[in-house]
Amino acid sequence: MQVDERVHRFLEQELPGAGAGEIRKLKGDASTREYFRCRVSESETAILTLYPEAFDPAESTFLQVYRMLRRIGLPIPRIHAVDGDLGVVLQEDLGDMTLERRLRTAGSRERKRLLSQAAEHLIVLQREGPRAADPGWPVLQLAFDLEKLTWELQFFRRHFLEGYSRLHVERDRLASEFLALCRELAEAGRFVCHRDYQVRNLMLKEGRVYMIDFQDARLGPQAYDLASLLLDSIDLPPGEVEELVDFYLQGGAPAVDVLQFRRQFHLTSIQRLLKALGTFGYQAGALGREAYRAYIPGTLERVAAALKTIPEFPYIRALVDARAAETGPVPW
Repeated sequence: MQVDERVHRFLEQELPGAGAGEIRKLKGDASTREYFRCRVSESETAILTLYPEAFDPAESTFLQVYRMLRRIGLPIPRIHAVDGDLGVVLQEDLGDMTLERRLRTAGSRERKRLLSQAAEHLIVLQREGPRAADPGWPVLQLAFDLEKLTWELQFFRRHFLEGYSRLHVERDRLASEFLALCRELAEAGRFVCHRDYQVRNLMLKEGRVYMIDFQDARLGPQAYDLASLLLDSIDLPPGEVEELVDFYLQGGAPAVDVLQFRRQFHLTSIQRLLKALGTFGYQAGALGREAYRAYIPGTLERVAAALKTIPEFPYIRALVDARAAETGPVPW
């Protein structure tokens, strides 16, 4: 069955006569899902997500996490309809204003307000999420364990260092530092994580920050999502990063030793940003998606800064510093 056939069949079944011919495919992300904007009435559009294959709604991680987030009152797009056989989810259209896009022109006061609001969502997720999830759901079973964290860094080695950058690396030396980094994070306390809580996955509607792309939620370090918010796809002045970390710590976050949390924040930043470089290298180098090249210089700069705060990883730092110097800065 062709993609268009599934989309049209779904709309004809769920919204007969609502203008199923008005469908526009949206720019995709790095996933295998496809997105469409569809007119569902004279005054309303919705976003249709087309999965590569059929799924069982009862087993869908996306729908389970959706229910958890709705139960704790976090702002997410409402789901209008689901058809697992066709592999389709139809949900509220939040518009086109991502937090990333808005921050490009926002002043410091608005930037702080919006990022503080996003940090407040994290506090609610970490404090209330486990109580709102059913015990058998994957969000409480999956975790950033040693195997997962290490796999992501090996992905960085393969697809960024060796693939995209064509560097010869001392694999044993690199693996030793990867192991030390990942072991400390894997042994940290575990909290519910969005898993990709960055400014491209947050939307603005009527001044409110909404969460999207939460289907990969899992347990992980407390600092994981905060590091993603403040360092992925965004180039904040260091002072603003510190202010927002303080805001999180003082704003009702689960109790934590401040010094340990700040170390975990930097460790998580290193792991998360290296993993992101692996993704960018794979998308640009292996798949030829040139747009991902633009994200590499800023990410290298941010992970280089994080590595300066942690002395235990000199070989990773040397490799990153060398690539950052070669690449040079690109305006955010």
